[in-house]
Amino acid sequence: MAPLTRSQSLSVSQLPSTKSPPTLTTLPPELHLLISAHLTYPDALSLKHVSRHFYSLVYTGVNLKIEWLIERRTLHLDCPHDQKCELGSDMRFCRGSVRLLMERRRQHGGMRYERGRKG
Repeated sequence: MAPLTRSQSLSVSQLPSTKSPPTLTTLPPELHLLISAHLTYPDALSLKHVSRHFYSLVYTGVNLKIEWLIERRTLHLDCPHDQKCELGSDMRFCRGSVRLLMERRRQHGGMRYERGRKG
């Protein structure tokens, strides 16, 4: 095959565009739901506070909090020692010893032994 002449060569604007790889925010909401369904409570709470979109999409309800507490207890990790652990809202739940556990988790770059939710 003969090389292209100057008049036959393509300009940069005529080259086919290469798509950049997708980011989390460019994925469809259906995938956001599937991904968030496998997060532990602390990870789901962090994702929830990334943007308004994720705040309205990510579940951090009572069942997820209880699942996280049970998993920590099963793995013999520190658990909240408050006699009244309020599960009603994220703000009330994250007071006291839960807040300290989550701060310690952030300082250590995450607990290597925590797994995502079963799904």
